[in-house]
Amino acid sequence: MIRVPSEDHLLELHDGRTVGYVTWGDPVGMPVFIGHGTPGSRLDRYPALDDPEWIRKRGVRFVGVDRPGYGYSDPWPEASLLECAGDFVRVADDLGIERFAALGVSGGAPYVIALGALASERILRIAVVSGADVGMDEEEAPEELAAELGEEARMLRDNPEQWYAGFVAEVTEVDRRVLERPEVRAIAIGMFQGAVRQGAVGWVDDVLRLGRPWPFRLDEVVADVSFHHGEDDINAPPRRAKELAEGIPGSRLFMYPGEGHISILDNPIKEIV
Repeated sequence: MIRVPSEDHLLELHDGRTVGYVTWGDPVGMPVFIGHGTPGSRLDRYPALDDPEWIRKRGVRFVGVDRPGYGYSDPWPEASLLECAGDFVRVADDLGIERFAALGVSGGAPYVIALGALASERILRIAVVSGADVGMDEEEAPEELAAELGEEARMLRDNPEQWYAGFVAEVTEVDRRVLERPEVRAIAIGMFQGAVRQGAVGWVDDVLRLGRPWPFRLDEVVADVSFHHGEDDINAPPRRAKELAEGIPGSRLFMYPGEGHISILDNPIKEIV
């Protein structure tokens, strides 16, 4: 498969932090910022959206942003959901982009929803796919979480094929069929390895942050928000998407029969973006 060329960037902020991001697609197309999953990185690129002909026809410019502690972005453990969402706006400013759309996938969903409360005047629309809260198990201590994810990160860096095989073995059949395709495996392993470039620090902070109450009310989200969820998603059961859609004024929920947590990121996502 021919991939769309991409360009990495390091943004140095006034507070001393660095934010890593990548751009690909039509340089003058509609900007779509991607809120990656947990774990994830700016390299969250789905094969269906990495199609040069589709991008040419659709006229889209994608921007993937490393959340704090992932990829090339410095850790920011004390940051709130809203503060982390602010990095999308900082990157948009760096690129000279005034208004943009946002696509939040799985654990990236709360961050792009937060944009609707933080910077609604900048948002064209928000699409949430397989949206999930992936907070820590209530019975697990932060130290236990750090040790567990630290081991996962080490395995992912040292033996990515073995780690990926274990990851694939735990998903449903409909998702497994997508993840076992060679082009998907290559993109996914690169994305996951990018996520743990600094170890598990971003992953741990992400899980802890997503386990806290959101620092805004759903009725404060002022944006065109749509939710897209596979009916067979067992990683993020549809119940939470339904709750969020009911709480955000004017939002819409679309359910996809036969699709899971991952498979919806295959061809169905072309109709969502």
